[in-house]
Amino acid sequence: MTLNQIEQAKREKLKSEKPLVFNKILKIAERHSQGIATPIIDIAYSYICNLSCNHCTAWRGRWTRPKGARILTPEDLRRISDEADALGLSQFCISGGEPTVFKDLDDVILALQPDKFHLTMSTHGHFLTKEKAKHLKGLGLDKVKISLDDFDPKAHDANRNSEGAYGKAITAMANAKEAGLSVVVQTCVTHQNCQTGQILEMAKFAQENDYTVDILVARPTGSWEGRFDVLITPEDEDYLFKSHQEFPVLHRDVWPAYGMDKGCGAVHSTLHITQYGDVMPCVYIHIGIGNIFTGTLDEAIKRGQSIKWFTQYSRLCLSGEDRYFIENYIAKSYGKQLPIPWSEAFGEEDLVS
Repeated sequence: MTLNQIEQAKREKLKSEKPLVFNKILKIAERHSQGIATPIIDIAYSYICNLSCNHCTAWRGRWTRPKGARILTPEDLRRISDEADALGLSQFCISGGEPTVFKDLDDVILALQPDKFHLTMSTHGHFLTKEKAKHLKGLGLDKVKISLDDFDPKAHDANRNSEGAYGKAITAMANAKEAGLSVVVQTCVTHQNCQTGQILEMAKFAQENDYTVDILVARPTGSWEGRFDVLITPEDEDYLFKSHQEFPVLHRDVWPAYGMDKGCGAVHSTLHITQYGDVMPCVYIHIGIGNIFTGTLDEAIKRGQSIKWFTQYSRLCLSGEDRYFIENYIAKSYGKQLPIPWSEAFGEEDLVS
């Protein structure tokens, strides 16, 4: 199956299940050509999780707030979805933490108005039983991204610090597919594992099972803060892109897709909202550009678009490949309460004139 065939199949599925969302998504290319931000909004509704993974980005209490600090509620999510709909946005991703341990996950999904948005959930898959997957699909969830760190069960389990994690992830994928959910294998690629051949094994596995693979390149943040040795090299990226040409099921957000070449998607194609309402350019750029408790989604997007790094085209992932941006901006957040305010990271020279 070619890339265009995969994309078309996804669009046809969405058209039949959520026509309102399909019509919004059809406008993304035109909006992008006009410089109008149309981000997928990733929401870390809660940092609660039953695992402690080696590369976790929500680590060491750096995201905590004083006891009693305001945190997201389903009511907040409903307001965010209303604002997003008014802006013509069409996609949310529920993350954390681990969404399947959220006690109010049903309320979270319904608050995001599934009839108006394409909804994805990132999960390690431990608790995604057949019954759970079918229930979530019935609520309006469209897709699950299930983490797979390595095609070697022992290596995956070791990284997750949980025996049997690999088997649970593989089973969760099958359960999700059976329930009618789209399945994405989400894997982290480092310089150390990039050209070992495991990404090709994942691609073959995904192709055989009608899944896709979302490649997340390593970032020097979270528990890997300052770890520049894990960053992929230009040669690694060349290897990944050639693999993508052989196996179109492999995907990176900086690669052309659906007839568009958007490059790094920070702000214009992705936003992240923390449990405490902070809005960031992406999951890995720990710089706040707003807060939904004190401002609007539109205000945060406009602030992001006032920063030149998020308006100019970048073929490189700013948080995972652009060494200049990492060393001069992301590094300013190291060792501090997260996220740092945008005014602490950027100066006048970084603003759009």
